[in-house]
Amino acid sequence: MSSTAPLVWIGTAAIVAAVLQLRRAWALPRRSAVQNGIGWTLMLAGTALALAGDGAWGVAVASLGGMIVAALLLAHAGWTARPGKGRASARKAHMLPEKGEPRQIGRRLLTFLLSVPLAFAASLLVALGARALAGLAGWNDADGNAMALLLLPLLWGILAFWLLMQTHRRAQWAWLAAPAATGLGLIWIGGAL
Repeated sequence: MSSTAPLVWIGTAAIVAAVLQLRRAWALPRRSAVQNGIGWTLMLAGTALALAGDGAWGVAVASLGGMIVAALLLAHAGWTARPGKGRASARKAHMLPEKGEPRQIGRRLLTFLLSVPLAFAASLLVALGARALAGLAGWNDADGNAMALLLLPLLWGILAFWLLMQTHRRAQWAWLAAPAATGLGLIWIGGAL
């Protein structure tokens, strides 16, 4: 056992605690920003500890603990959930318009384009910018590449989720532009441009 292994184990424990805290927070009758914030702070702290302990490998090992606990919680919820009594209307599920309503295909297509390929591109710029900064900081190439590969789907998922939660197009464009500009700036600072 190396001297950095305790940081990975503590990081794993923090990520597991974060998953449990987020599950508890989401089960509350009303949303609580404080309870959600505690969960996400634990997740970030656990990731940082695991990263400090053993680089990208430490983050990968620590995240496995959180994924296992999340899978167990989901399996339990699925197993114990009572079946629904009725079928949700298409309107309620926001999948299809009710009869007589316009389909708004253009609006739906733009939402897809914003939240999938454009969000991917913005997330890729941030991941590449982080990789450039890691190289500038003297990180090993393997750790920098692994960090970028870890960041890309994580940032893409967060950004896509956040874009879909916005109610105005202007806010969606702003949330896309901010990480894209940040990523380009980081790439420029890291000397990759």
